[in-house]
Amino acid sequence: MDMTLNEISRKLIKNDRKQYALFFFSVLFSIIMTGAYGVLQYSPTITNVLADGGSTQTISQGMFFGSMLGIVVFLVYADVLFLKYKSREIGIFLSLGIDGRSVQKIIIREFTTLFQIAALLGLILSVPFAFLCWTSLNIFLKTQETAFSIGWGGLLIALVFSVLSWLILREVNRRYICTLDILKILKSSDENEGTKSGNLLFLILGAALVPVGIIAFFTLQNMGGFLNALLAFMGLAAAVWGVYILIIQCASIGDILKRFCVQAYYKNIVFYNLLKQKIRQYTRSIFAASLLITFTIFGIGFIAAGFVDGYNVALNEPYDYTISTTADRTEITQQRISSIAEETNTAITEIIRLDCLLIGVENTYKDGSTDWGSRVIVSESTFEELCGQEVTVPKGSYTLCFDGSMQYKRNAFHSSSSLFYNPTTGDEAVYTQNEPISIDRLVNSRSFFSSFLILNDDDYMDISSTLGAEYKATTFLLNVADWRSTGVFQNRILEEVISDNDEMIFTNWHNSATFEKTGSKAEYLSYIGNETRIARVWALYPLSKLSSATTQFEAFAIYLMLMLFIAIVAFVSSIMVVGLKLVSTIWDDAAVYENLRRLGMKPRGIRRLITRQMVFVYFIPTVFGCLVGAFTTYRIMLVSGVIYIAETMQVVGVACGLVAVLQLLIFAVLRSRIIWNCIS
Repeated sequence: MDMTLNEISRKLIKNDRKQYALFFFSVLFSIIMTGAYGVLQYSPTITNVLADGGSTQTISQGMFFGSMLGIVVFLVYADVLFLKYKSREIGIFLSLGIDGRSVQKIIIREFTTLFQIAALLGLILSVPFAFLCWTSLNIFLKTQETAFSIGWGGLLIALVFSVLSWLILREVNRRYICTLDILKILKSSDENEGTKSGNLLFLILGAALVPVGIIAFFTLQNMGGFLNALLAFMGLAAAVWGVYILIIQCASIGDILKRFCVQAYYKNIVFYNLLKQKIRQYTRSIFAASLLITFTIFGIGFIAAGFVDGYNVALNEPYDYTISTTADRTEITQQRISSIAEETNTAITEIIRLDCLLIGVENTYKDGSTDWGSRVIVSESTFEELCGQEVTVPKGSYTLCFDGSMQYKRNAFHSSSSLFYNPTTGDEAVYTQNEPISIDRLVNSRSFFSSFLILNDDDYMDISSTLGAEYKATTFLLNVADWRSTGVFQNRILEEVISDNDEMIFTNWHNSATFEKTGSKAEYLSYIGNETRIARVWALYPLSKLSSATTQFEAFAIYLMLMLFIAIVAFVSSIMVVGLKLVSTIWDDAAVYENLRRLGMKPRGIRRLITRQMVFVYFIPTVFGCLVGAFTTYRIMLVSGVIYIAETMQVVGVACGLVAVLQLLIFAVLRSRIIWNCIS
């Protein structure tokens, strides 16, 4: 009997090989995408750039696990579709008198074998797939820091994901088989879940919850504190719930339309009732696809915000060049700069010298917590020469000066006084805080003294007289006649600065004043072979508008490539979720279309009905995902101090347009295939 069953099973598998191949590919695709994503997300290439606990790391990891949820939804749909095609096969076994438990074992055995082979192959192929994708992106975004490396932790997460997915689908299969009977199989249709009627108030509520929840999340999270964080995530949950409500109400739009425009409702009554009958199934697929497309748009917008803003800020800095050196190195004097300018035919129109010190200051935050940070200080007289206005700083006090676009610089000064630390002598002294000064475009915001503390001249000299040369810095601020044509001058200045540092760069000099307090140590890198990293992390790197585009590009190359890959994974996953849902929906409704044909509906009308169903399932996620993703990007920019928001939103708009165009092209191909199978 077992042999007979095996022979029957093999014959049925052979007849349904297309369905087996579709399910196999679905599992293979899911594991490859998850594994490749994990390999990159947790690779040294990424983790060496993303700061622990930083916003980019948090968001990218959140999108990783969010995408996995979307892929699980995709696998469930693929599995359910696979089971529907196998329902007649299950019926054959049941009709032969085989009990449900035995049938369940046969199907589970086939499913397990198919899934495990696909999952194992997917895990193996995920590494070369990640390498292929990263190498392809590297063609356009190659820097020294973008070399491919394997994140084994991500591969382990993909393995755990595979096991959990198998357990989830196994339970889905078990329940499906247990509730299946021959009459239901012969009927060839599933019962639809009941649902409440559409409600205009709920539609408005959903539309309101989405923006309000997103605004609350970013606003409250930025305030800090446990209660605000808790309320922030409640706001995020409300936004997600709002999307869910909107999808349900859109699927029940016929009920709402019936109350306000009866004629329009009855004109398309079949379409509206089909939507309502499938509402629960529609909701899950559209909800998952909407979130995935939201990830796509937000991922692109989030990284574009940093890149576009940084690029525009750099090109609009008040000075064309910022050249710095410490007193323990050969000084970059005004005479040396002028000499290099003359040799390279560069006309300097303005040059300002700025002397400063680096000392330790105990930071005090709004919640009362404290830590130590290295701070730049300048004297009263130096500040007055720089800005051309008088300032009074009494002895024993200090004044914080910062750019208006950098309000976060005040976060560490929520006390009326601060403890200063001399890293050379180890002496500590308390200085009272005066009212901060905010001056826009006083110095270059990308330089290490984008904010600084002003001391009384006498206090400044007292500290300077006992401070080691390694904590004293001199910076020259330059403007030239035409910065766009000063490439040779820029390269010569860079060569001189690197040579003065013996080509060994003290990369964390900006934190050196508090090494004793924080337990950190000096980190040196050879300039040769680390040019990109040094340009990004070294506070004394000679900055220029000319090099800003390249430096900004290199600094964000890792972020760009990671987020582009995330966007690709999320977008492709959304397409697969919606695509499988469309196939499943049209397959379920085949009997409805046949009945409509018998009632006299022409093929053209049936094609129109199928098209409307497809448009709803396919483009609602596109619209919701693009709108929510764009709005979320806009809100995070508002609370992050981004200056060039309009320019970033243009990039987001282009991304939304590209998603819409790709969706249209894929929809056209999918529609033609589905209608051909249903009508022909």
